[in-house]
Amino acid sequence: MSVMIRGQDRTRLKVMGDVEAELAVPADSAGRCWLSFSDGTLIEAAYGEDDDCRFAVSEEGAGIVRIQRDGDSDVLRLDWRVEWVTVAAPGNAARAMAHGEPMPMLPGLFSSSDSEAIASC
Repeated sequence: MSVMIRGQDRTRLKVMGDVEAELAVPADSAGRCWLSFSDGTLIEAAYGEDDDCRFAVSEEGAGIVRIQRDGDSDVLRLDWRVEWVTVAAPGNAARAMAHGEPMPMLPGLFSSSDSEAIASC
């Protein structure tokens, strides 16, 4: 169970496998878009100068993603049961920024001298 995606031209992406569709690349996206899959995978797709489509994994989901070259373009294969796939223009997608927030202090976990030493760090 899997899907494969390849760029047809700057305006379409061909989806084959569990889901069969031709998805439109948003017209105002300058050849760039985000692909989101039901397993949680997030892929960035971008067309180059010669209408060659390139894929890059932005977030890994439950499935296994393989990107292979086929001529000038990439072919993306997602091995997992895919129930849906969506396309969004770069300006119509948002994702959380990773912040290196410290773990919260747990009361009573350390002695008072340990807590003072940790708090001074």
